[in-house]
Amino acid sequence: MPMPQNFTEHPSPAQAFELGVTYASLLRHIYNHPDFHYKEPPTALVSKVDLERTPKGLFFTADFIQNTYVNYVLPYLPEGASRKCKELGNPWAFADPNYQWEWTWDAQAGAMKDANGNVVEFPKLPKARQKQIASDIVGRNFFATKLVLENETDLKARMLLGGQTIDFGPDARAATEKLA
Repeated sequence: MPMPQNFTEHPSPAQAFELGVTYASLLRHIYNHPDFHYKEPPTALVSKVDLERTPKGLFFTADFIQNTYVNYVLPYLPEGASRKCKELGNPWAFADPNYQWEWTWDAQAGAMKDANGNVVEFPKLPKARQKQIASDIVGRNFFATKLVLENETDLKARMLLGGQTIDFGPDARAATEKLA
């Protein structure tokens, strides 16, 4: 379970990291979907989506999940985590063998560590903000689940994808199931 059941409980660093890894993984699978097209090959710093060739529903889903990650998940992680920790990185930096990652997750310690082995502190959000973000994440997780897992069986989800179904693939489905 990525987040505590009680919205008033702040997630532990391990829970926040797990949620971040799930969203980063889901984004990698969606942005690498065979029907997702770019105007030029994406890099760790920039990706220019070809909106004419990319199905609107696929772009909508990617945009929704990316906004969830950036606005609701990253606040629980140390500043810069998506640029410094591979498991939390964007799809193109993740795939770049030359990209320099500065932080790693130490599962045994339950902590993020920098290149020198120093613990990178996770933020502690004020209780009211924490409660609001956690509540929003639950709703967004539900919505992401509908889009990725249920668009073939749920008419409302299909309508959000422009009336078409999208097979996001087994890896995206597996990542999304962790959000349910």
